[in-house]
Amino acid sequence: MPNVRVEFFGVPRHQVGVTALDVEVQSLTLANVLLATAARLPEFGNRCLDGSRLKPGLLANINGRCFTTDSAMPLCDQDAVLILSSDVGGH
Repeated sequence: MPNVRVEFFGVPRHQVGVTALDVEVQSLTLANVLLATAARLPEFGNRCLDGSRLKPGLLANINGRCFTTDSAMPLCDQDAVLILSSDVGGH
């Protein structure tokens, strides 16, 4: 099964209490990775998600190259997703 590394920075790291987590998902989209992360870390779901989307003020960075809030964003096996506050990402 495909594996994605989810890392937390700044406020999200403080809120969930971990620095990183590997999650397995069958369908590689940001939404599925976020939901799989919430299943493993309920505090992440409670504090950082609105359904399958990041709450306002949060961003995902994919592999250090692309900032997004698009939950339909396709991902690849072994991608790294960094969850951070949008002010840290410059947005």
